[in-house]
Amino acid sequence: MKFTDRIKTLFGVEGSHRGPFFGMGELGGWSQIDPLGDGWQRNLRIDANTTKNIPAVYACVMTISRAVSQCYPVHYSDKDDNPKRVTTSAAYRVSNRPNSYQSGTEFLLNLMATALFEGESFAVASRNDRSEIKELHLLPTGTCTPMVDNESGSIFYSIGSNPMDPKNADFIAPARDILHLKFHTPRHPLIGETPIKAAAMAAGISVALSRNQAAFFERMNRPSGVMTTDTVLNAQQMEQLRSAFENQSKSWQSGGMPILGGGLKFQPMSISSQDAQLIQAQRMAIEDIARVFGVPTPLIGDLSHATLNNTESLINHFLSISLGSYLEVLERSLDRLFGLPMTEYIQLDTTALLRTDFAGQIEGLTKGIQGGLMCPNEARLQRNLPPIAGGEAVFMQQQNVPISILPDLHAASLKEKLEPDPQPEPAQEPKPEEKIDPEIAKLFVVDFINKKRAA
Repeated sequence: MKFTDRIKTLFGVEGSHRGPFFGMGELGGWSQIDPLGDGWQRNLRIDANTTKNIPAVYACVMTISRAVSQCYPVHYSDKDDNPKRVTTSAAYRVSNRPNSYQSGTEFLLNLMATALFEGESFAVASRNDRSEIKELHLLPTGTCTPMVDNESGSIFYSIGSNPMDPKNADFIAPARDILHLKFHTPRHPLIGETPIKAAAMAAGISVALSRNQAAFFERMNRPSGVMTTDTVLNAQQMEQLRSAFENQSKSWQSGGMPILGGGLKFQPMSISSQDAQLIQAQRMAIEDIARVFGVPTPLIGDLSHATLNNTESLINHFLSISLGSYLEVLERSLDRLFGLPMTEYIQLDTTALLRTDFAGQIEGLTKGIQGGLMCPNEARLQRNLPPIAGGEAVFMQQQNVPISILPDLHAASLKEKLEPDPQPEPAQEPKPEEKIDPEIAKLFVVDFINKKRAA
């Protein structure tokens, strides 16, 4: 054995872990590095509690959750291609009022926020004597675990302690009694993945920059300006000048103005190029986080590339790239929970998202009435107005005809142009009225009466 190999064996077998190893963080502190990691990954690892404290992450999650909570659930029955609203079903009652301590808006807000922060959220259902769902209760994070039966392949959920349960007992519930909301499942179909993991790099940068700023303002405060003079000052004069300026500068907040003499000049310190790069790096991290969640940056307060005149287009863009998918997953999860047939479904009404765009709503409703899409009473209902007499009829302009009769109309118009107009018949002169002698008429009447009597 070589001498170098003998030296290596003193520290362990070749290829084995020789630790512990330590690395220095960006704030100067030392931390231990795990055997399968390195300093870079170690430095950017953040836990779930830390991510919730990142303003950009919290803003993205709450923007999506608030938008979903504004969409009221509606139960539709689409039998014979005639969709109708159902207001007497358990799906309609429970989705709008899930339990006695939460409204439907609060339930949807917390359900979505937990699913986005943790990757998945759970709610357990309780049933009445008719086996209908009567209540839904959100489960705390980490208290519900999916399980699969090896023999039958059925899915069950292990329910931990529920703070709203009086018995506070653990139990196992079948999948039909659990609302399991999840979006991206790269590891397992029953294990959701939070979008925060895709934004871990940007979130780590945001945390590191925030820590640097906190350390800077805590331990490395810099002055707001400097005083300069051409006069050479000794240490005692500098201390006297500093104390005098501090006494005068205390009145700046109340509008006071210090007076400088002896050639003294005060020069405020402006932002440096390093600080400008720090702000740009923070903005890039915010944009990356918003991009991962699919939220336009103006919706989370970044108005650097936005205007306030495009509300409808911005909301429509948000609906198409991100929010629409979240709503669809939630709707189909509710359909599966309530066991609705194929002809029935739950839909979250998104009209509330454009509630402030009054001009756009009126224009759309007006065009819908003029185009025969809806009747006036349906449009008035969307504006919370009472129906009017005659408003249940659908109107259509007279010049609108089916496309199938256009060839016949075209042929009739050509025939009318080619054939000459028929000549009108000459008008006939009216015949003069004939006058009857009254005596002759009287004889005819007497003769008619005699004949009737003889008969």
